Amino acid sequence: MGFVAVIACLALACQADDLDNGPPGEAGAAVPPPFVPSGPPPFILTEVAKAVGIDLTTNCGEPGKPRLIDQTGTGLAWFDYDGDGWIDLYCANGSTLAAWQGSEPNPRRPRLYKNQGDGTFADVTEKAGLLSDRWGAGPAVGDIDNDGDSDLYVACVGPNLLYRNNGDGTFTEEAAAKPVAFPGVTPGAAFGDLDLDGDLDLYVSAYLKFDLKIPPKAYGRRVRELDVSLAPNDHTGAPDRYFQNDGRGVFSDATRKCGFLANEAEHGFTIVFTDMTADGLPDIFVANDRTPNLFYRSRKLNSVEEVADECGIAVSPIGKPQACMGVATADLNDDLIPDLFVTNFQGEHNAAYISNGDGTWEDCFKEFQRACQSRMFVGWGTVFADLECDGDEECLIINGHVNPQLETEVPQRYLYLQRPLLYRAEHVNGKRTWVECAQECGEKVAERHSGRGAAIADYDEDGDLDVALSDVDGPIRLWRNDTPRTSHFLKVKVEGVAPTNRDGYGSRVTIEAGGKRQSRFILGAGSYICHNDVRAHFGLGAAETVDRLTVCWPGGKQEVIEGPIAVDRTLFVRAGSGIVAQSVAGKRTEIAPPAKQ
Repeated sequence: MGFVAVIACLALACQADDLDNGPPGEAGAAVPPPFVPSGPPPFILTEVAKAVGIDLTTNCGEPGKPRLIDQTGTGLAWFDYDGDGWIDLYCANGSTLAAWQGSEPNPRRPRLYKNQGDGTFADVTEKAGLLSDRWGAGPAVGDIDNDGDSDLYVACVGPNLLYRNNGDGTFTEEAAAKPVAFPGVTPGAAFGDLDLDGDLDLYVSAYLKFDLKIPPKAYGRRVRELDVSLAPNDHTGAPDRYFQNDGRGVFSDATRKCGFLANEAEHGFTIVFTDMTADGLPDIFVANDRTPNLFYRSRKLNSVEEVADECGIAVSPIGKPQACMGVATADLNDDLIPDLFVTNFQGEHNAAYISNGDGTWEDCFKEFQRACQSRMFVGWGTVFADLECDGDEECLIINGHVNPQLETEVPQRYLYLQRPLLYRAEHVNGKRTWVECAQECGEKVAERHSGRGAAIADYDEDGDLDVALSDVDGPIRLWRNDTPRTSHFLKVKVEGVAPTNRDGYGSRVTIEAGGKRQSRFILGAGSYICHNDVRAHFGLGAAETVDRLTVCWPGGKQEVIEGPIAVDRTLFVRAGSGIVAQSVAGKRTEIAPPAKQ
């Protein structure tokens, strides 16, 4: 870190407590007056969870949130666990300190909801072998043995879980045998292929050191006459771990071997595992809470160097570590390099790291601040999603404070339950501007919650993206996207062939249509300790065909498919074979390869 950044950090070290982390008139306002929409909603997002069979209230720790581990919440994962072509939903669930210590049972259970292909879901958790009493946090999905079905890793507070998919709709838990149990406080995990050998490796983020026999004091701070938990910086962080796959789904700890910081003490959350610099080599970004972010850039194959500070993505523009939680990835400036939107704590701005094209990024947060002051919110899950299929991705942020005591403060200065933010891209004279419109989307969308996870998928196969949401001590929500549209779409599911991992994690999919180029990145994790639908989704507006589709596979090899390519369907692209199948409204048909001349 440079001299100026160090001085800035020292100057800010004694700043106000995190409850007071914003100007009173901005971040400390009491409950705002009701919002009155001025016109029709820009998006129609209908809450349908219970109506379609998703009925789970998650729990994380004790109701008063006396310790940090009670506040971090649980994540979600969209994936097709049984290979029937319909995407299913896994919901992690939490526990309590007493249950974790073994002094009481943990009645909380995760849920796996099978998509029945008719818009409804069925609870198949027990049948699938996923009924765990662990304190679940962040799920990660990947085909660890390249056998064609998706395996599930669940980062936990306590020993982590690895469920190998048996290929018959059931799973077998094998974390200890693999061995990737890693028994710390580990919120997040992500699969990717660091050594480009065709199998998926695993990165796990660690949050803090925690001794079950001598746990941190409950309600360890008193702020403005409120008893609240200790802050992240009152705890010692813990080192993340990197596990390398031997090709059979068995892992070994390669943290030191590959150059990762084995003794770092950051508070890790969400991970982005992909080629961040377009040099063909995978990199890893880790969003950290109250400690500098980490960016492991591959200098050569299977060897990384931590360079977040010199790349401009470690701390805020004034050199201050922020409380980074969630990460959304997009190509906002069309340079084929990932840009990162990172959510932060109340009193801080959400960061928008836009690539400069030279291995550095600039925080262009003011683009979003002009639309709405994110300093008023505590941000967690975040996704980019083209909700109206017009070719511009919206940015959704799920918010919620960590101290429920705020709701009882008189006069109330801060909100515990918080509404989401939804930024819509608009173009004026060729320049993009962002408009925040969550409150215009109706009461259910604008409701205040203790939000944490957000994961996107087109679960009903109608061509637009839907959103699943998790709250702390609240019901799982599912926003079905009912926005009227006449625009077209295309989804792309990639499949790697050795030496490319079968999931194609680390790939970039680019289309050209209607005079516009769009790119999506195929990732093994994202949002906030969540796993999105890995099918690349493109809104096409009025374009009725796609002119060109390009897949840049891990390692940098490009596969170009020339158009015209039909739209309003999902294409399955296999490395070296091009388009091998398509699916329309959930019905898949195989496509024979062209005859050799």
